[in-house]
Amino acid sequence: MGSLEHYANILGCQGLMIPPFSNMSILDKLATIIQEAGIEKDGQLAEILFEVYTPANLAAMVVSRYSQTPVISEYAVTISEAIEAHILGLDHVAVAGLMPVIEGVVVRLSLLNGISAKKSAKGKFTALVSCAIEKNNQKKVGDFQQVESMLKAFLVFLVDYFWEDSSSYPLPDKTNRNGILHGAYADKDYGYPINFYKVLSALDMLCWISRFDPFPPESSFESEALALYYMSMKKIRSEVRSGCNELFSGAPSAS
Repeated sequence: MGSLEHYANILGCQGLMIPPFSNMSILDKLATIIQEAGIEKDGQLAEILFEVYTPANLAAMVVSRYSQTPVISEYAVTISEAIEAHILGLDHVAVAGLMPVIEGVVVRLSLLNGISAKKSAKGKFTALVSCAIEKNNQKKVGDFQQVESMLKAFLVFLVDYFWEDSSSYPLPDKTNRNGILHGAYADKDYGYPINFYKVLSALDMLCWISRFDPFPPESSFESEALALYYMSMKKIRSEVRSGCNELFSGAPSAS
């Protein structure tokens, strides 16, 4: 199908990479929102990204990908807990939980790929993704031009957004490692679904770099059970919050 550079450029302006396991319909919707929507577009982008990160898809990744991918598997519990936090609407915790995982995975994958431990964090990111692009072009498996576009977009996210100085982060969503983990950003600055989807997309790209597998994991009995658990948590969260709102507003409770 050729390069996805067109989409990478459009999404990159909004601090997005091309989400692994998405499709052309998703990319078209994201591009349209970025090009046509006003300044308050993060919520709209998150609604589209939910189509990629449904409870069923998240559950399949937890059961069959994060726990079975080299290096990523060392953080499988943290990843699973971050996803549960997201399902419960606790995106401050979800995002802050995943960010050290991104950093730790990059460091470990860098060492496995012979990249000097003396390099700065940005240097490790750049070298690791450059190494992945080189391997992709050597192997030329499947739609390797698409994969190259995705890896380049991933590198832009890491260098220009994720690891940018917190005071220089150019977008309102504040998906920035330094600002969040150093406490430079307050609650109001981040903690939204768009933050979670951006960081999880980065994790999924690292899964590709660790073990190239362009296909999403299939559902299983275990993942379907986990998806039901996620959906029940989401329902309970909604009911409890609705009940609390009625209680504190003085409205009579439905019985």
